[in-house]
Amino acid sequence: MQRVYSHIRDCILSGRYMPNNRLGEMTLAAELGVSRTPVREALRNLAADGFIELKPHVGAIVRPWNFEELYSSFVIRADIEAQAAAHAAKRITAEEVDELSVLCDRMEQTNTDVDTDARHSRSELNRQLHVRILQISALIHAERTATQLMDLAVLTMTFNHFDPDEVRRSNSDHRVLLRALRTNDDLLAYSVMRTHILTAAGMFRERKPGTNDVS
Repeated sequence: MQRVYSHIRDCILSGRYMPNNRLGEMTLAAELGVSRTPVREALRNLAADGFIELKPHVGAIVRPWNFEELYSSFVIRADIEAQAAAHAAKRITAEEVDELSVLCDRMEQTNTDVDTDARHSRSELNRQLHVRILQISALIHAERTATQLMDLAVLTMTFNHFDPDEVRRSNSDHRVLLRALRTNDDLLAYSVMRTHILTAAGMFRERKPGTNDVS
C-alpha cells in the first residue's frame, strides 16, 4: 500500500495529476499492477493527508488548493523548522554536518535551467536536507508535521519555479545554515532557517495566481 500511496502522491506533486483530476481505482490498479484494495487504502490515506478529496458518486479527485492554505503552510513550517534547526545545532555530529554538506554540494551542481527533471532533482535534494535536519533535531512529531507541509511547498513550486537568482539565494541560505550547525550556533540556525522559509513564502505571495485556486 505504501508504494501505491507514494506513487500517487508523487504524481500529484510533480503535476502529472492536476487539481480536479479524477483518480479511478481501476485505472490506478491496472497502472500499478495491484488489486483495487491497496489503491482504495492509499486513496483514503491521501484524503486524510489532504492531497485528494473523496466525493460521493464521483470518487477520488485531486484537491484544488486554495492560495491561503498553501501560503500558511510556509508560515507554519517556518516556526517548526526554525525550532528544529536550533535543536539540531546543539546535538549535531561532525559526520552529520558532512552529510548535509554533500547534499548542499549536489544541489549547487544541479543546473535547474536545463529541464524539469533537473528542477525535480533539486527539489528532492532540498527536501532531503530539510528532513535530515528535522531528524537530527530529535523533536518528536516535528518531522511528520513539517514534511507534510513541505510536500505542499513542492506542489506550489510545480507552478512557481525559482529563477536563477532565487536558486543562488537558496543555496547561500543553506551554506549559512550549515555554518551555524557546524559551530553549534543555535540562535543563528533558528534565524537562518526561519528567514529561509519565510523568504520562499514571500516569493509565493508575489506570484499569487489570479484565481483563488492553484491550477
